[in-house]
Amino acid sequence: MVDFGLRDLGYRYVILDDCWSNMERSDNGSLVANSTKFPNGIKAVADQLHDMGLLFGMYSSAGMYTCAQYPASLDHEEQDAQTFTHWGVDYLKYDNCYNQGREGNSQLTFDRYNTMSEALNKTRRPIFYSMCNWGRDYPWNWAQTMANSWRMSGDIYDSFNRPDDRCPCTTYDCTLPGFHCSVMNIIGKVASIVDKVQPGAWNDLDMLEVGNGGMSEDEYKAHFSMWCVAKTLIPNQVLIIWL
Repeated sequence: MVDFGLRDLGYRYVILDDCWSNMERSDNGSLVANSTKFPNGIKAVADQLHDMGLLFGMYSSAGMYTCAQYPASLDHEEQDAQTFTHWGVDYLKYDNCYNQGREGNSQLTFDRYNTMSEALNKTRRPIFYSMCNWGRDYPWNWAQTMANSWRMSGDIYDSFNRPDDRCPCTTYDCTLPGFHCSVMNIIGKVASIVDKVQPGAWNDLDMLEVGNGGMSEDEYKAHFSMWCVAKTLIPNQVLIIWL
């Protein structure tokens, strides 16, 4: 990223997604990085990235487990926020898997995600807080008060306009966001809620698929452009690494 000049163009965040930890917490209840994947620990990774002028992001979930069934942060918010701060984390993607049924209305989901927001704020470290609850319970109506971004749809996939039964909704006010949502499916949903953003708080249309091979060059250009027009968190500033 640095050698190719991407950092200087705004590509600053390097974010670890799921599968970075051990399968169990430590004896004192802390999250523990997998020592095979990270023999020097997570803080060493963050320190190296900071020395390069980059920012470091981590992943957890507002549930008992992450989506890949690693330990997650529900009911461990303060302890995990302190761990992330100690490691030098600048960004937290906070997913929605294994949430113990604590969703179904806006108050339940707000309370669950706000607990981590308050824990992060208590550390006094500026950590970008990225809610990834897939648009469940209409976060664009309430997340501005406690998060920097909120996912407003199911997961994107590398298609411009190909329907997929796994992404059944075509409007923003749906109860089953699904996944494998195309670019145009997501654009169709966000069109009605672009006015919900404000400085420091954005709709998250999910990551850019540019260059992954499923669209034409013109479709990728349109994809990138529409993400900008929709006033989303610009995901071209983020490199996400799945382990």
